[in-house]
Amino acid sequence: MKLQGSITIKYLAYLLTVIILILFAFNAFVAFQFHKGMVKQVTHPDRWPVGSYVYDPEIGIDFSPGISSRMPDGSFYVKSHQLGYRIGEHEDSIAYHPGGILSLGCSFTYGDEVNCEQTFTQLIADSLKLPAYNYGICSFSYVHALLKAQKLKDQEVLDKLKPKYVILGCWNELPNRCRTPFPPMTSGDLPFACAYFTKCDSGCRVQPPPFNTGYIPQMVELYRKEGTALNFKKFSKIFGLIPRYLYHRIMNTRLQEKLQTSSPDNQLTNFEIYDYYFTGIENTFSSYGSQIIVLLMSVALDKQSDEGLKQAMAKHPKIIQVDGHQGLEKYQVPLSEYVNIHPQPLAHAAYARETIDFIRLLNNKH
Repeated sequence: MKLQGSITIKYLAYLLTVIILILFAFNAFVAFQFHKGMVKQVTHPDRWPVGSYVYDPEIGIDFSPGISSRMPDGSFYVKSHQLGYRIGEHEDSIAYHPGGILSLGCSFTYGDEVNCEQTFTQLIADSLKLPAYNYGICSFSYVHALLKAQKLKDQEVLDKLKPKYVILGCWNELPNRCRTPFPPMTSGDLPFACAYFTKCDSGCRVQPPPFNTGYIPQMVELYRKEGTALNFKKFSKIFGLIPRYLYHRIMNTRLQEKLQTSSPDNQLTNFEIYDYYFTGIENTFSSYGSQIIVLLMSVALDKQSDEGLKQAMAKHPKIIQVDGHQGLEKYQVPLSEYVNIHPQPLAHAAYARETIDFIRLLNNKH
């Protein structure tokens, strides 16, 4: 009996050793795949400079305050004020003046591919001789814009800036981004997740990021700072992250399938998204007397009408709507400046001029 018990213990120990070795080998294999994903991410020619992104547990990914660097491909300069908004290469990152133009939106608003002084936010502010606070962030949606504005309020940043005008950069793809926690930067290799809107009995509510993926931007920054070579220290750090990484990959897949198969009755309409967004923005900026402006931008040949947006605008009569497509046509902007790409300098200029005309018309009425 003792011999049989000894054999059983040795057999179980052998099985346990084999299982551990298999798990170790699998974990190592995934770690190498993770490494390849990181190399791919940081060697992209138009990647953002080191330190550009930070993880926010309530929003997802956000731009960092106090960064200053040219894009690695030399295309444009990236610089942010200590309060978090975009500024020009030679602007003071500490001093600020209240009563300016504050903008919220995605990469179209931020000005991806153009310098700060070429963005519609800066052009409008310069024309009206006001300071500019560009809070656009690439890859994100109205969810991020609303949460960002509310966070600026909670942090008392808005009490310092007291914006005279708030411009909401809008275009037809952003409602779709609001319905999913996966921003355009998400990939199978790097499972980012951010806040998003879901349907509830009252219409719309904010869902926080479904899981914390703060380690992803941290690893990206590590690879950018130390290079793409894989050493023992870097591999050890990756190896320890793999269980969490695999869990997030599985959660990503399940959540995507759930969202894709949800019934139309459980999906938010564009009206519900815009109504919730506009209501939140009006509440956030009401104490400053800010004039809120919706700037419609275009990536298509023809002007596209959104009935949900029209209904929301009718419900929020204090918000002014500026048709950026009308500006593109009025100033004869070439299609190469805006069709299926980020707005280029001439498109930003047309958006700015159209907005300035509306603001001056509004001021004349008053």
